Amino acid sequence: MHTQEQKSMRHVRRMTKQDILPVAAIEARVQDGWNAAGIESALLAPCAYCFVLCEGESVIGFAAFTAVADEANLDALSVDETARRTGAARTLLTNAFSELAQKGCARVTLEVRISNTPARSLYETLGFSLLGVRKNFYSAPQENALMMERLL
Repeated sequence: MHTQEQKSMRHVRRMTKQDILPVAAIEARVQDGWNAAGIESALLAPCAYCFVLCEGESVIGFAAFTAVADEANLDALSVDETARRTGAARTLLTNAFSELAQKGCARVTLEVRISNTPARSLYETLGFSLLGVRKNFYSAPQENALMMERLL
């Protein structure tokens, strides 16, 4: 359980190479999670914007975006299971959106599993709207994805 004091110690910053292993540990516990090599590849990509949410010095969340021209796509988002439903993902994303807007991005797109009700609810409350459906976008298990967008 995260106390109000712990929540007040949270901050978002750009991800560094030193964050790869803590992020990989979080990603290892989520469905379709990225491994350390995938995280490093995303971090080092020329059009990547990767962010971490920290509580004190501990990484508790991760978001990776690919930005091209004025559009960013949310490629990955995960929060440590102990910090879920505490506003962590909202804090991470709203801070990332601010930086992306400062870099010239006008909109963010994403795909989300149709069955991922908590994530869909979060995205809707953050102002995302439905664009369409990608058939069989996910595997293990195979599932459709909702495509969503938010203007910044």
